[in-house]
Amino acid sequence: MLGRGAAGSPVPGGTRTEVLGRQQAPTETLRRHEDPTEALRPAGAATEALPAPRPAGSSDPWRPAIELRPRRPLRAAAHLALAALAVAAAAFLGWLIGTGPGGTVSVPEVRGTGPELAQQYLAGAGLRNVAVHETPDPAAPAGTVIGTDPAASATVRPAEQVVLLVSTGPEQVTAPDVVGMSAEDAAARLGDADLAAGARTAVSDDAAAGTVVGQHPEAGTEVAAGSAVDLAVSRGPRAESAPDVVGRPVGEAVPALEEAGFTARVEESFGAPFGYVLSQTTDGAEVVLTVL
Repeated sequence: MLGRGAAGSPVPGGTRTEVLGRQQAPTETLRRHEDPTEALRPAGAATEALPAPRPAGSSDPWRPAIELRPRRPLRAAAHLALAALAVAAAAFLGWLIGTGPGGTVSVPEVRGTGPELAQQYLAGAGLRNVAVHETPDPAAPAGTVIGTDPAASATVRPAEQVVLLVSTGPEQVTAPDVVGMSAEDAAARLGDADLAAGARTAVSDDAAAGTVVGQHPEAGTEVAAGSAVDLAVSRGPRAESAPDVVGRPVGEAVPALEEAGFTARVEESFGAPFGYVLSQTTDGAEVVLTVL
C-alpha cells in the first residue's frame, strides 16, 4: 500500500502507521467494551438492567455473574432420609394411639364361661395381661367366671391388666351343734353361723317338748353359707298307747297318731274309695292303718 505525502499524494514506501493512526486501536475497543454485555446491549438501554458485577478477581469477561450449580447428592439424600423418618414417625404415632399400647379397647362380656375360654375372648379383644382371682359366690358353681375387673364394656388400654373373677362356689361354713337347745335358741345359733333353721319335725322323745333332739346336716359338717339346717324337735314322751283313729278320715288319723308320737303307715283296701280308716294295728312305734 502507498503512503501519501503532505499534499496528499501517495508516497511510495510510506508506513502503515499513518493509516492505522486514523483508526481506533484494538486495545481501546476492548477497554470500551470490557463488560461483554455492554457490547451486546441495545443502544439507549438502561444501566439498571445490567446483571450484577462479576466476582472480584475474575479475569474471564465471559464468565456469568450467577452460576447454577447442581444440588449436592448428600444434601438430597439427607432430605429424603428426613422425609422417610417423618413418615415412619407418623405411622408409629398412628399405631400407638390406635391399635397399639396407646389405643383403647372395650372389655368383652365373659360371665358364665370358664377361665380358659374367658382368657381366649379377652385375647381376641387385644387384652393379654390377665390375672385370675377366686372368690366365693352363693349361686355360681365353682370354676365359673362371675365377672371381670374392670367390668364388661369398660374402656381400657391393651397393656392394662384385667382380672377374671372366678367362683369357688358358695362360701363354706361349719354347721354348729344345736342339739339340746330350744328350737328358738337353735335358730339364733344357726343365724350367727351364717346358716338358717330349716324344716322342723316334731318327734316323740323323752326330752322336754320343744327341745331340739336332732339336726341335719350334723354338727361339724361343712355346708354352704346361707343354707338351711333341718331340726327334729321333741314333742315329749310318746303316749303309752296309740290313740284310736278307726272310722276317721285318713287325713285326720295320720296327724293324730304323729302327735301322739307314733308313725302311721297307710295300706289301702280296694283302692280306698272312701278314704276312711277301717282298722289299725300297733307295732311298737308304728301304727298300720287299713283305709277303705
